Amino acid sequence: MKTGDTVYLKAIGNEGRRHKEVHVVEYKIGKIGRKYFEVYKEDYESYTIKFRIESNRQHTDYSPDWELYFSMQEVLDKEESERLSRKLGEKFGSYGRVDLTLDQLRRISQIVNEQTK
Repeated sequence: MKTGDTVYLKAIGNEGRRHKEVHVVEYKIGKIGRKYFEVYKEDYESYTIKFRIESNRQHTDYSPDWELYFSMQEVLDKEESERLSRKLGEKFGSYGRVDLTLDQLRRISQIVNEQTK
């Protein structure tokens, strides 16, 4: 991670509820300190969002509004993982998150889809 790198912020929490679809915004890394780093939009360098270095979690006193990703592929993989997890949860009547990798979810989903044909 270095100043000027591109990162992707996905709206969650209150910010996520404002959008009907998944909302992802491209930001640039600005200042990097010992504990925190800041990101900004290309056109709005005066408005920054602060994240913790050790966890990449938004630094706020309230609920975070953004999740940070270092590539768009990470965002897409996370979305697919959540979608497959929800779909399998509906199929088997379970709730909550499953502790499976995206590849495992894809294989299970493929098996379930083959069985229902």
